[in-house]
Amino acid sequence: MTGTKTADRVLNMTGTTVCILVSLFMLIPALTVLVLSFAGGSQLVFPPTSWGFQQYHTVFSNGIWLPAIWQSLKVGMPVTLIALVVGVPAAISIQRSRIWKVGLLRSLGLAPLLVPAVAYAVALYGAESELKLIGTYWGVVFADTMLVIPFVVLVVEAALTRIPRDLELVAMTLGASRPRAMIGITVRLLVPAIIASFLLCFVSNFDESVFINFLSGPGLITLPKAVFNSLRTGLDPSITAVASMLMLLSTVIVAVAFTLRNTKTVS
Repeated sequence: MTGTKTADRVLNMTGTTVCILVSLFMLIPALTVLVLSFAGGSQLVFPPTSWGFQQYHTVFSNGIWLPAIWQSLKVGMPVTLIALVVGVPAAISIQRSRIWKVGLLRSLGLAPLLVPAVAYAVALYGAESELKLIGTYWGVVFADTMLVIPFVVLVVEAALTRIPRDLELVAMTLGASRPRAMIGITVRLLVPAIIASFLLCFVSNFDESVFINFLSGPGLITLPKAVFNSLRTGLDPSITAVASMLMLLSTVIVAVAFTLRNTKTVS
């Protein structure tokens, strides 16, 4: 008995130590970038020799970053809305239908997450070149939409598993049509999951650099592409400020999204 307790204690300590080390490994680079964003010099030196808001001032004044942020917003909104229009009905169909091989449909819906991004981008390049969409705004919107639809399917389908089908049947026995029961009950209860999907899809556009480099032209520069171009031509210290703002935005949006996703759908 004593040996078992000792072994359990050792395992618990080992697991705790590993979790702490992994957490530090993930947090230290982010914290380093955050500290460097408040450096006052024109070069990246750690620890900084001076402090200030110079990097943030550069972001808002050099004419590169703000247009890129605006371009990301212009791409992100239609991408997110189209993904919801496609993904929400798809998730409902996959979860509630009794069609044959529904598992195959689910796998196809999640395929963009399973295929390596570079290989997927090459395939999209071939398809969009045939459609004359390379370097166009809608070509980028189409590509990014394909990438974020799985987020909608995953989040909405997970929420659907917590909504009993009997609620719709009860509504129909009381005189409601099937579409009215679906919209008035199921879709209404899915609102937190839909909002969470919206946020996850939207924030992902600020982190997608593979498709934009393959498919966009010189006049279509989103924030990830601006960061990539800056790193390719030289190390601009203001990137640390951009990265810090993106980390803050992503943290807030993901926290809100997962809070909504875990909202109890049926009281």
